[in-house]
This record gives sequence, structure tokens and C-alpha cells, in this order.
Amino acid sequence: MKILYINPARIESGMDAIIKGAPLSLISIAAMVPEHEAKLFDFKVDKYREKRFRRELNRYDVIAITSMTPQIYHAFEVAKMAKEQGCTTILGGYHPTLVPEFVAKNPDIDYAVRGEGEHTFKEIIDFIDGNKNKVSIKDIDGISYKNKEGNVIHNNDRKLESNLDNFPLPRRDLLKGKLYSYLGTTTQQVETSRGCPHNCKFCCIIKMWKDPSQHIVYRTKSLLRIMKEIYDVDWRNNFIFFCEDNFTINVKRTKKILDTIIRSGVNNKMQFSCQSRVDTLYRNQWLIDLLDKANFGQVFLGVESVHQQSLNAMNKKNTTPAMVRKVINMLRDRGISIFGGVIIGFPGETKTMVRQNIQYAKSLDMDCVQFTPITAFPGTPFYDEMKIKGMITSHNYKHYDLFHPMMRTDQLTNIEMYRLVAEAYSYYYLDSVWFKNRVKEYLNPFGKFNWMLKCIIRLGTQGIKGGLSMLHTMGMSHHVISDELKQMNAQKEYMEKIVNVTPILPPQEEVILTSEK
Repeated sequence: MKILYINPARIESGMDAIIKGAPLSLISIAAMVPEHEAKLFDFKVDKYREKRFRRELNRYDVIAITSMTPQIYHAFEVAKMAKEQGCTTILGGYHPTLVPEFVAKNPDIDYAVRGEGEHTFKEIIDFIDGNKNKVSIKDIDGISYKNKEGNVIHNNDRKLESNLDNFPLPRRDLLKGKLYSYLGTTTQQVETSRGCPHNCKFCCIIKMWKDPSQHIVYRTKSLLRIMKEIYDVDWRNNFIFFCEDNFTINVKRTKKILDTIIRSGVNNKMQFSCQSRVDTLYRNQWLIDLLDKANFGQVFLGVESVHQQSLNAMNKKNTTPAMVRKVINMLRDRGISIFGGVIIGFPGETKTMVRQNIQYAKSLDMDCVQFTPITAFPGTPFYDEMKIKGMITSHNYKHYDLFHPMMRTDQLTNIEMYRLVAEAYSYYYLDSVWFKNRVKEYLNPFGKFNWMLKCIIRLGTQGIKGGLSMLHTMGMSHHVISDELKQMNAQKEYMEKIVNVTPILPPQEEVILTSEK
């Protein structure tokens, strides 16, 4: 059979305009059925012409689509075109996992895949391709579909693969000729683990990678497998991005990975990027030196808020603004750029408190910041809680894009939240100080950020030009910056008092790993 793998169009707002990551999920499931002809069409990077695309669909038997929540409507549009060409449609990813009923009842979706997709996808393909194993559709775990009467049937949940090393290497050959970029750098993704041992009520990662029957929430790959994947990447890219939610969950394991990278010499040929937590790096400051030695050039940190009450409610009781500032300074002192995340409108925060967060983020002088309105994703305990309280203001999944507010709080309406997001981006990026600092650092051939020189043209055209275009499209300008925010310097002493309080931290809990070798 011929299978076309499709990554829907990019989210139409926020940082998605300047960050384009490869669809690792699609090339991973493609590796499960290597006997079938495969091609990847990625709306984020491939040129789209409707007539040509429809002709392309006509060549394939099966269309496999992945979708996050804000992409779901475009995924449906693609599925509709595919059905018109006589294709079987399979849709997996986060959104079908979070709200399978909504996806499976769509007339253009034949099979919705919930949770981990590798084994499920292979069984579906085998079923479609003659069903040589004589399997009943009701016996394929992890799928939702419509029966002959049009009723949605949800089969049993799929048990997670206990050993991630058992999966074949992703089909990176399907990425050839496609340019994926991260803040101006070309990048490929490598996954070293799945899931998270924490249980934050607003996080959709838990539902995606949790196996209630086996009590598995977090699994890791072996060092041998991780190095195989690193060597499988095309090293003509600038970066390898470790795409899991938190690369440093267990510092002992992280140290093993970094030591192995250093001993292999890969760090002399390739740079790396990851997501981490402030409290982990603060407690283990030696890890920052090791990241530097392993040639990490970028780290994403959830800065979130300057207000301790909010950090506590976010399951970040062990983090303080003072720790955030120290960790960011330590990373940037080593030439590691910071991509920070700040939440706008966390429950309990007023307009003034949100603007203090914006001012706080500005004072940290991070290379890039994503300002995210608090979002309750369907299928999470936080969504259920907000729905009961009547806080959900939009059921249009396009608004679940981490830019448009889809809810309100007791302190802020959804409109006020949207204006604060626009104000945050405008205040942070439409300031000559931020721009001058980046130019001064990135164009200095003898400075600690001189590694940016080799990708400065792409950063300028895609990162800055694309970013400013995004700001303009979303209605951001100097005019949306409030007088209160402009006058925040008057609260400088108050802000410094908050930021410089360092707590006595309780002992850190050990993380229990599974399937690590």
C-alpha cells in the first residue's frame, strides 16, 4: 500500500510563526510499516497548491494525520479532501487522545488513534491491508471509530510499550529536502524519554503517555539507543533538540547522556537544545557546566511568574524568582541562549500582577520569550475544574493555540487576557534595547554567542522578520502598552525585593525511572 503522512498547517499565531519542528510522531509510526511506500507532506514547510495536493492524494491508499488541539480543524479539512479521493483516513496525536469522541465522530475520519501510536498504527495498517492475521476491528486497542450504525466505538486503551528501545529508529529519510528551524537555527529532534513523573493538573502530557493498567507515566531510552538516534540525524543541521518535556528530570541519567555525548566527540560537530526546569539547574549547578561542555546552545525554561503564590499553584514550590535570575545568568554567562515561557493570567493574578510578570521577564533579558495565556486543554483535570466553574469562554479549538485566551478567571476576562498577551509581546519585542542587545551579542565574533553567526541570516529573515510580521498580524504595537506597565520602574524596589528572596529548599524527591539500561 501507499501511505501519505501529513502534518497539518502551522498554528496561525504565536511562536509557531518562527519555530518549525519536524513531526517526529509521523516518522516514528512510519518506521513500524517499512514494507509500505511512504511520503511525508508537511504543511509547515512544504509548498501547498490545492490542485497538486489533491492529485497527490489520489496516488495513496491511506492518509495518516497527526494533530494538536489548535490544528484539528485543518486536519479535518485534509481528511475531507482525502476521503473525496477515496483514501482511508487515520488521525492520531494529542487531540484525538484528549477528546476522542469529537474526532472519531467526524464523517471524514475512519480511525482515531489514542495515545502512543506505534503498535496501534501497525495493527490498523495490517487490518486494512488484507487483514492476514484475521483480527477483528474491535480487538485493536487504542482506537476509536464509527460502527455501521454511525455510533462511535472506543476500543480498550492501548498498553504502553514498556521498553522504548523496541521501537525502530524513526524514518528520517522522509525529512529529506525539508527545512526545519528553531529561532534561526536548522534543527532535528531526538526523543530520549516519554511522559513525566509529575502530575500537574493542567498538563496534557500526562494523558498522552499514561498507562493506568501498568502505572507507567515515564519511560526512558537506553544510552545506546539515544546515541544511535543522534548518529542517525543529518549533521548538516545546526542543532539537535531533545524534544521531551524535561530533559533533566533525573540528573543522574542526564549526566550519563551528556558524558557519553562528550566522550563520543559529537559535541564538536553538533550543538544541542533542550527543555529543563529552574529548580533542577539551581540545585545542580554543575549540570550547567556540563551542558556547556556538551555544546548546548539553547535551553527552554518555564519562568511562568514572579509571584510565588502562582509558582506554588503550578507545582513549582521549589522555584523562586531569585533562582530564576541566577540560573538564567549562569546559562547566559556560558553563551547558552534562553527561550523562556511566561504565563499570562494565572488564576489569582490581577492586571497589575500580570504586568509585573511582564516587567520581570523584561528584566531577565532572555533571548526569546513566549507569553502564554493560561489554557485549559480538554481532557485535563484543569479543564474539568474550569468548566464546572463556568470559566471556559471558547469551545473553538483554534483558540487553544497558546496565544488566544479560551477561558477567563475571577480576576480577568478573556478579552482582558488577550490584551495583556498583546501588551506583553509588544513591550518585550518592540523595544530597541532588546534588539540592540541581541545584535551586540550575536554579531560579536569573539563573544560567547558567536555560534549564532553561522545562522544570523536565517535568524534575521525568519526569526526577526517573521516575528515582527506575527506581532503586526496580531495587532501588536507600542499603542497597546499601558501607562501602568510603562511606569513599572517606579516599583523597581518592590520587584527587586520579590526577586531576591531565596528560600530554604526541602530535599528533592528522587525520580523512579523505567526501562533505562
